[in-house]
Amino acid sequence: MKKADRIYGVIGLGLALWSYLESTRLTYMTEFTPGPGFFPFWVGVTLALLSCYLIIETYIRKPDKKDDKKILPEKHMLYRVGFIMLMLVVVRYTMSLLGFPITLAIFTATILLILEHYSIVKSVGYGIAYAGVTWFIFEYMLSMGFPKGFLGS
Repeated sequence: MKKADRIYGVIGLGLALWSYLESTRLTYMTEFTPGPGFFPFWVGVTLALLSCYLIIETYIRKPDKKDDKKILPEKHMLYRVGFIMLMLVVVRYTMSLLGFPITLAIFTATILLILEHYSIVKSVGYGIAYAGVTWFIFEYMLSMGFPKGFLGS
């Protein structure tokens, strides 16, 4: 795990630097409030500090049994991630056709059915419930606009 932590620490430092550089293009403060550059600046600073801590900590801590393990997940786990990515691409192209609630219900039910091996009744039930609660919170309570689809839902 030391090697993985060091790699993540270096990636984190890179992201922190990128966040900092992007924040310099924006205004840090407006008249009386933080400007658009405030948040990315402090995200970059925080991420840099945490990444440095992680890298330093890998050199200080004692070796562990986990240090000899492979960094990458096994092949079947990569297939799961690949399937989810494929499903997200399908969601992206069907959202405008079917609308948000229907697409989210189908996506959730498919993930639960194929990857988690839930029964079809549970998968569909959870998919409908998740889409309904999400729609209720964001569309009804917060009045956010979601894609409507051909049914106008």
